[in-house]
Amino acid sequence: MSYGILSKLKLAWTELDNDQKEQLGPYLTFTDYREIWAMGIFLLGATALLPLLIVTIIHYQLIQTSVNSEFILRTERLTSNTRRVVTFFLDERLDALRFTVNEIPYNDLTASDRLSEILSNLKLGFGGLTDLSVIDHKGTQLAYAGPFKLKGKDYSRQPWFIANQKKDSYVSPIFKGYRNVPHIIIAVKSVRSDGTWFILRATLEIKKLMQTLSSYKTGRYADLFLIDRSGVLQTPSEFYGDIYQKLPLETPKYSSRTQAVMTTDAQERHIIMGYAFISAKTTDTPFVLIVVKQKDGMMGVWRRMQANIKWFVGFCILTVIIVITIACTNIVNRLYHADKAKAETMALMEQSCQLAAIGQLSAGVAHEINNPLALISQTAGYIKDLFVIKEQYRNDEELIENIDSIMEAVDRCGRITSQLLGFSRKFDIKTQNVNLKETIFDVLVFHQKEAQYRNLNLSVDVPEDIPDIETDQGKLQQILMNLVNNAFQAIDDGCSLDIHATREGSDFVNIVISDNGCGMPEENLDKIFEPFFTTKARGEGTGLGLPITYGLVKKLNGSISVKSKENEGTTFIVTLPVRIQKEKDGNENSIGG
Repeated sequence: MSYGILSKLKLAWTELDNDQKEQLGPYLTFTDYREIWAMGIFLLGATALLPLLIVTIIHYQLIQTSVNSEFILRTERLTSNTRRVVTFFLDERLDALRFTVNEIPYNDLTASDRLSEILSNLKLGFGGLTDLSVIDHKGTQLAYAGPFKLKGKDYSRQPWFIANQKKDSYVSPIFKGYRNVPHIIIAVKSVRSDGTWFILRATLEIKKLMQTLSSYKTGRYADLFLIDRSGVLQTPSEFYGDIYQKLPLETPKYSSRTQAVMTTDAQERHIIMGYAFISAKTTDTPFVLIVVKQKDGMMGVWRRMQANIKWFVGFCILTVIIVITIACTNIVNRLYHADKAKAETMALMEQSCQLAAIGQLSAGVAHEINNPLALISQTAGYIKDLFVIKEQYRNDEELIENIDSIMEAVDRCGRITSQLLGFSRKFDIKTQNVNLKETIFDVLVFHQKEAQYRNLNLSVDVPEDIPDIETDQGKLQQILMNLVNNAFQAIDDGCSLDIHATREGSDFVNIVISDNGCGMPEENLDKIFEPFFTTKARGEGTGLGLPITYGLVKKLNGSISVKSKENEGTTFIVTLPVRIQKEKDGNENSIGG
């Protein structure tokens, strides 16, 4: 599966080498396929992923808002419930003191034994009371019941006494006072029949109040405590210290209802803070209830769900990118192959047009040259005949040799013009049964002397199972002659030339012509069949031999290929059909050059 994906990701257009770019570049509709590929991935990716990302972000924000709202709502509910409990705790004890001063005579309250009995009853009914005392309007403690020796103490200058003079009831903040123990004072004022007033005061230990607060604590990330209105802790806080320490949070402003806000503390922790000002029935208290919840600790479940969402979205994004990349690569590859096929067709059309133009030009040139060549040949022959007749010139070998050289040059020019004409005109294929081995030896007869002179090793191997082929023997001889000529020109003295034939299936025969000569650079292999392309020195070749050979092979319904390495040799492989196919109209195949 992974191999299939990698094969689809293969960028076909990167295989286009420099020669192909130079050859096909003018005919390619697109040139920068990498840019098209990248742009396709970007546009499709943006189209597919942008809505997904937007929906994910909106969904995340909605969930975050919902979670925050739920946290705030729960914190408000907890704060409100705890506020009612603390308020009830104080109201219950204030009501007990009010009942006491209204139902029990003043003389009984100022009697120490009777006051101790009242304290015992109050402890049994409510709990949390430490002592009980009666203080007259001058601030003198008239009676006391409790564990300390405080009878006769003067409270006239105590802040709680001064504040209680103006109110019917009073609740103090937590302080140490004479006993040096943290406690709360609650007091009620009552007027006697003679118009004077007195205060019944009770001391509450904070342990009972702290137990009440702790019972409402929910989880290890929550903290409940009391502060006064200046921000000093009245009960210990798990997060922010002990009593009498300054709370490292902004003291909330007064509000008659419970509030909850999201903020950060001094340690940069995200918290949800709920607060409520505690008020008794007939008096305000100095207490502010604070509920603090650490948001990060409470977000554990949400964090895990958030991580799962991120993994899922990441997997979706990765899948979409992979699918889009494969799709774009496949589409651009197909576009490239179609564009390349079109460009190759157009290049072949241009080459065909060039060949047609060259054919017309060469036909005209050949006809123009043939006339003077015929005249030169006839004149040279006439001169030779004259010299042979006359006795004084007959034995002049140098003169006769020069005349023969002229005639050989004329013959060579004639052969070239004949090739040009064959390259340019149409001709009919005259088929016959041809013995391949005999045809090869017929061609090599013309090179025997040169091979012996240059000490070349010629090898021919045509197996007996190679059948006679139906083809044009003259054209086949010309093909072999051109390839053997090229090989003789490419190899040095003492080298070798090997010609062998093989069967390719039942319908084709391969003729392989190999030499160990100079070979050709790899960049020239695609150009050797182009007209007038030659690697020989100026004046040593016309560049028409291989193009003419290529055309002859094609006219015989065959194919030709070449393999070559520089300084190692060259191999031409000519593949010909055993039988030339006839065209639909029954005529022999006739192909133009």
